[in-house]
Order: sequence, then C-alpha cells, then structure tokens
Amino acid sequence: MKRLLFILIGSSLLLLLSCSKKEGESNKNSFFILVNLSDNSRSGKDYVKLWVNDSLLFSGSYFTDFSEVNVDDIWGMKVASFNKQDKDSIKIKLRLISLDTVLFSQRKIVDTTFYYKIIDIPGISITDPRETGHFSVFDTLNAPTYWRIE
Repeated sequence: MKRLLFILIGSSLLLLLSCSKKEGESNKNSFFILVNLSDNSRSGKDYVKLWVNDSLLFSGSYFTDFSEVNVDDIWGMKVASFNKQDKDSIKIKLRLISLDTVLFSQRKIVDTTFYYKIIDIPGISITDPRETGHFSVFDTLNAPTYWRIE
C-alpha cells in the first residue's frame, strides 16, 4: 500500500513538473502582433487585415479600450499570435480600411508590407496614428526604439 501511494505521488509530481517546463518553452517560442490606431473613439470604425508570411491571420474590426483600467490595450489590439519556432524573420502585410469618412491621411485604404526580425523579442506593436501618415513598429521589449515605414 505504501509503495502504491509513493508511486502515485511520485508520478503526479513528475507530471506536474513536466507540464510546467513545457509551458515555459512555449512562451519562449510564442510571438504576438498588436495594432494600435491611437484613438479610443475609432473602435468599430476601422477594419484590419493582417497576413504573416502570406497567410491571413486576422480580419476584423479594430477595437480597443484605452481606459486606465485595461493596461493590456495600451500597446493596441492583439491581432495575431503564433509559434515562432525555427523562424528568424517574418513577412508582415497589414491593411487598414476606414469604414466611415475619417480617412488615413486622405486614403480610405492603407497597405504596408515589410519583413521583421523576431528572434529575441516576444512581440511587436504596429501603430498608425491617423494624422502622421506613416507606420511605426514598436519592439515591445525595447519600446523606445522604432523604425518608420513610408
């Protein structure tokens, strides 16, 4: 009886340890992409499409809540997450569509395509403040640095 109890407790502990190890490994390999249009009043009025390596990962209305309570939305709306294992860079194509008369720098549809190196970062936030007319990509690990796409 003692032997059975010892085997049961030992195998349960081993199973618990192996699950926690795999969870940590999957977090290391996961990558997320956020889109930030910098305007809480635009929720539901813009449409976002996102392709990664020519596969459509998101197609839907832009929505975010820039309230002080919801800290997760400060970098934007999460539009994709995927396993980045065996990838050092990805091709990202983003299309923004204005569903009303407030345009993106006089354009109803804005497209951008670029490659981004993702080896050492967990995710990025792509932002297009409507008034500036250009995209910025924020590396969420090193937020002060960004580069500009015209």
